[in-house]
Amino acid sequence: MAKTELPKVGQVIRHYFLWADEQAAGRTEGAKARPCIIIAIEPRPNGEPRVTVLPITSQPPKPNASVVAVPGALKERLGLDPARPAWVVVEEANVFAWPGFDLVPSRDGDFVHSAVTSGFFQQIVAAALAVHSRGKLQITDRDDL
Repeated sequence: MAKTELPKVGQVIRHYFLWADEQAAGRTEGAKARPCIIIAIEPRPNGEPRVTVLPITSQPPKPNASVVAVPGALKERLGLDPARPAWVVVEEANVFAWPGFDLVPSRDGDFVHSAVTSGFFQQIVAAALAVHSRGKLQITDRDDL
């Protein structure tokens, strides 16, 4: 059984991320588990915080996409293939009550697989806030599906 320790921003989890185009096509679950970074945590009175996560992908970004490249040394720390490029997509987010039904536990039973450095986390936050200020952040609320 997976542990349910409280999450922290900057932690990396594996989550069946639901892209906005998948939701628009009628899907209610992501096609595959992928690494995602917890970018925000909203405490709630009932004790179940809601987390906002951004996906990490190895697929080349679409033109004009808002992404942050994951540095090579950090890819290894996150358990990503160091030979493949990786990006954090900062224009799409999933939000859900912790622990969500689409989380994948690590080998030790925890939901947290690793964490990014504070400097890289600040880059992601700045990029996500810039996207949000332009009204371009797409948020999929996984609890409402």
